[in-house]
Amino acid sequence: MTDLASTLGEVLGNVPDRSWPDDRLLTACRGGDQRAWEALVAKYQSLVYSIPYRYGATADDAADIFQAVWMDLYRELPHLRNAEALRSWLATVAGRRSLRWKRGLQRRGEVDLPDEDRDEPENAAPLAPEVMAEVERDQAVREAIANLPERCRELVQLLFLKDPPISYGEVAAHFGLATGSIGFIRGRCIRKLQKALEERGLRPS
Repeated sequence: MTDLASTLGEVLGNVPDRSWPDDRLLTACRGGDQRAWEALVAKYQSLVYSIPYRYGATADDAADIFQAVWMDLYRELPHLRNAEALRSWLATVAGRRSLRWKRGLQRRGEVDLPDEDRDEPENAAPLAPEVMAEVERDQAVREAIANLPERCRELVQLLFLKDPPISYGEVAAHFGLATGSIGFIRGRCIRKLQKALEERGLRPS
């Protein structure tokens, strides 16, 4: 595709990105669109990575589990017709892969599993319902932030997700704005985020 055609595709919303709904991304992936696959991975990479870390995986082991989960999804693509179940499917598969990894450590004597994990059958749900709910809620928040207008998205990430937190002065310098204007913009962006969360069935406390 030429640069002009690619730009036109972006303007018309024809280039897959993480803002696309899951059913649209999955359909494009089944059609062999590599950009749709990349967008799908980008959309859910934080969710998938968060599961092995809950099991105590190192960065290298989490990366291996991450790759295995996406290979599982690639093989499952022709059969996964319920797009609404994708988020739960990814969390469940990541949980099973993570538990299998931890059981491998236990067999080698590198870690001691709790009795409930040691005795679970291989096809058991690896995440407790409350953990699954938390994982899915966190993903919904990520998607709400990702779909904000660009400046709001960046502002929210700088003010609330930066570690360590940064000051209003630093945020203002980043945007080339007066420090006093950040509070107003912050309030407007928070309202947009609250609306996006409510559309996903989440009510901020």
